[in-house]
Amino acid sequence: GLPLIGCRDTELVLTGWELDALALHQAGEASLALPRGTPCLPPALLPYLEQFKRITLWLGEDLRSWEAAKLFARKLSLKRCSLARPGNLQPRPLEALNQGLNFTKILRAALPASPKSIISFRQLREEVFGELANTEQVAGIKWVRFPELNKLLKGHRRGELTVFTGPTGSGKTTFISEYALDLCMQGVCTLWGSFEINNVRLAKIMLTQFAGRRLEDQLELYDEWADRFEDLPLYFMTFHGQQNIK
Repeated sequence: GLPLIGCRDTELVLTGWELDALALHQAGEASLALPRGTPCLPPALLPYLEQFKRITLWLGEDLRSWEAAKLFARKLSLKRCSLARPGNLQPRPLEALNQGLNFTKILRAALPASPKSIISFRQLREEVFGELANTEQVAGIKWVRFPELNKLLKGHRRGELTVFTGPTGSGKTTFISEYALDLCMQGVCTLWGSFEINNVRLAKIMLTQFAGRRLEDQLELYDEWADRFEDLPLYFMTFHGQQNIK
């Protein structure tokens, strides 16, 4: 099939048999047949495939062909390969032609050989180097009030989830309020979603912690501390418990 390939072709369908390649050519698709059939992708063929930005492997309709297609895709570069999954709706090209199936539709439905949710170290290499070279920045924002916590968690890092558990009355809310307030005072935007304590009571707890004094005994200072507290990047969700969020 090489003589039928143009120098400007950027997409190719790779098949396991000459008749399949001819069927694809008849349908207007650039195609090549593996010279030794499905079981083998000769290294000598690889240079001829370098010009193609996208290669669809449509080798056959059995499991062996499917496994071979996945193996060949790794050799040809997963990024540019797609796989025509075997099945009744996607038989081998010759049978698809005889059945009058739409080749364009079948090729568009081919699965990417490299799923978007899976990447290799090569794609992570530069980011890994960046983390090694900037350890302080990667460590996250340190707590001012909890130096021992910094030793355990290495600071508050974006994208991480920390779970604190404990029985009722053990001080979870009090601690988490201090925990969040510490970060909030350093400019970290904080969103509270409390499903037990209402926002008024929660804000009262945090304001008291922020002021560091019992404001109920010094109400004349309330506005002063409330103005400072209001400037923090702190927000509260407005639903609680099993309330419908629609």
